[in-house]
Amino acid sequence: MGVRSGVRGALTAGERDLLDRLVRELTPRLVAYVRRAYGSAPDAEDIVAETFCRAAGNIAALRTSTRRDLYLLTTVRNLCRDGFRRRRPTPTPDERLEQFSHGGGDAPDRAADEERRRALRAAVAELPESLREIVVLRLASGLKFEEIAELLHIPLGTALSRMHAAIQRLREMLGPGHGS
Repeated sequence: MGVRSGVRGALTAGERDLLDRLVRELTPRLVAYVRRAYGSAPDAEDIVAETFCRAAGNIAALRTSTRRDLYLLTTVRNLCRDGFRRRRPTPTPDERLEQFSHGGGDAPDRAADEERRRALRAAVAELPESLREIVVLRLASGLKFEEIAELLHIPLGTALSRMHAAIQRLREMLGPGHGS
């Protein structure tokens, strides 16, 4: 399915091709970010669709961006933060399992692993937004710290120190026996 023309006028064929390619390449990553960063997000696809509509409406900025993935991730992040301020959803069990489930091991080991994953996801959800965001962008979205700093418009040292603070808080919240 192609991207429809923006509010400001019809897109050129090249602009439509650019948006179509970005939709194909980045939608899974953007949807995963929404789900992991903001918990249960049944409307993640709607948020991502709105992101691409806004990109189409400001196609010149997208076209000239050197990091189109970060441009779109910033738009998704802003849309999520607006919604997040109104409500703070809790992850569903299926979403908790989505990233972390894997086979192998016997039933007691899998149950213990699942309990640790559940505790970790709950603890991450309790972190202040500035720390939670760093954890999700690094671990769930796979961004490098330099990319995180660029996306959040913060110095690299701030991104690193927030990750360190998040890890310290998670250790305190989870207590001994939940990894190092």
